[in-house]
Amino acid sequence: RVVIRRPSSRHFLAMGSGASKGLCTAIAATGDEELKDLMLALPEAERNKLLSSIVKAKAPPPPKKSAEPVKVFAVPPSQNAVGPVMLAMDSGAGAMEFIDLQSGAQLKPEFLALNPYHHVPTLQDGDFLMGEGTAILRYLAIKFKPEYYPVSDPTTCGRIDYAMDTFSNEVYSKHTSVVYPVMGFSAPPEDKEAAAKAYGDAIDTWTKHFLQGKFVCGDKLSIADFKVVPFFFAAMQPACVKLSGFKPSDRTRVYVDDFCAAVAACGFMKESGGFAIAEFMASKAPDAEKLDAPAAATYGAPPEVKAEGKVKILGMPPSQGVAGAAMLAMDAGAGEMEMCDLMSGAHKTPEFLAMNPWHHVPTLKDGTFAMGESCAVLRYVALKYKPEYYPVADPASCGKIDFAMDSFGSEVYKKHVDVVYVTMGFSGPPADQDAANKAYTEALDVWATLFLKGKFVTGDKVSIADFKAVPFLFAAMQPGVEKKTGFKVADRIKTYCEDFMAAVPSSTFLKEAGGFSIAEMIAKKAEE
Repeated sequence: RVVIRRPSSRHFLAMGSGASKGLCTAIAATGDEELKDLMLALPEAERNKLLSSIVKAKAPPPPKKSAEPVKVFAVPPSQNAVGPVMLAMDSGAGAMEFIDLQSGAQLKPEFLALNPYHHVPTLQDGDFLMGEGTAILRYLAIKFKPEYYPVSDPTTCGRIDYAMDTFSNEVYSKHTSVVYPVMGFSAPPEDKEAAAKAYGDAIDTWTKHFLQGKFVCGDKLSIADFKVVPFFFAAMQPACVKLSGFKPSDRTRVYVDDFCAAVAACGFMKESGGFAIAEFMASKAPDAEKLDAPAAATYGAPPEVKAEGKVKILGMPPSQGVAGAAMLAMDAGAGEMEMCDLMSGAHKTPEFLAMNPWHHVPTLKDGTFAMGESCAVLRYVALKYKPEYYPVADPASCGKIDFAMDSFGSEVYKKHVDVVYVTMGFSGPPADQDAANKAYTEALDVWATLFLKGKFVTGDKVSIADFKAVPFLFAAMQPGVEKKTGFKVADRIKTYCEDFMAAVPSSTFLKEAGGFSIAEMIAKKAEE
């Protein structure tokens, strides 16, 4: 028979530091009053030592450092790549690994093994690989610089994600029409003045919504700033102003200056062997005059918000972006979809525009907190109400989830539009439907090969990546799509959707929603 005896104070005194730490952790976990009395019997110096050990044992572990430095494959003038490179440097995690795009190095087998989409930036952290700039920023922050993406504060992370995704979806395309032609990355627009105005308007909307304070999160830096600043920095270069006719606002210039004052790694934007953003731009117009100093900014603070646990996903059932967010809210027991009638202009009312000035669905409302962008909404709901779907204790899993979602948006979605949206009446038919079907099939094959090695994106466990992709793929596999366009999904895609629906009861929303679900709407359109 084994008899377990409680330790006496002399046992405490005899323990080494490792044993003391283990016992202190047990005491803190059990809350045993008798053990606490024993601690009180210790001399004050020993008691304080033990209490200090308890605090350390309960504290979160420090960010893990990789055995080898993180490599961010990039080129210095790429604004998409510069943010991740600066964050790798700022966090001490790693640095840029140059990839010569001019020689086609990104198309060689060894690089395609890292990222089959052959894009920069691409990250390598030991055996872990991923692409997509925004996803890389989040991975680096979660693993190496958690204060830049504080996962214990879902509303702050929601604001960060909303800021990054709206920049990508609402500002970036205007940026490419103004800044990229100066750099030689794209052809100039037909109307430079109109392009400059559109870019200025997009920036103004973004800054008014997200820059009430010094940075997106007030006085604190976040990955949203690492995302946006390289683009604004490029736009404010004298050569860009001279050659494009675009003049950046004082607010954006002060924002960039504040960031550079706070982040030593910003030197990468200014000097990099003649190829940094500033150096590359200067080579395009060496005689461009320096800009006058911007007017000082008056800083406020982001609005104070309070989530109440009653999530509303504003949208309409046939929207595939809305469907994923609505299913997750229901699955998490946090809320449900609330109809926003786009046909009557409900998304353009002052009340809606105060939540989302880009008047898009889905838009989430949780108490006084509001945000848009489907991937950002999914991540917020998971962080706050269903954390197992975005397991922040495992940065690699989160990185894969984010890479899967962002690559679906950037590589698959456009092909989806030319097939499924045509069927649903959301867009006109492409010039060549057979070619569109082939392009969509190929895009899905690459995505599925990369991300569906298991039942779901992360293996046997459902994640927000599945809530993102499945509504689109479910729409694509409807008989009405094949009838209208001739497109037919692969068996692997069908199985994936069926496995998801078997695992997620709220997926019935895809099939039945008062006649307006994805399945119901496509069935109706197929008969027209």
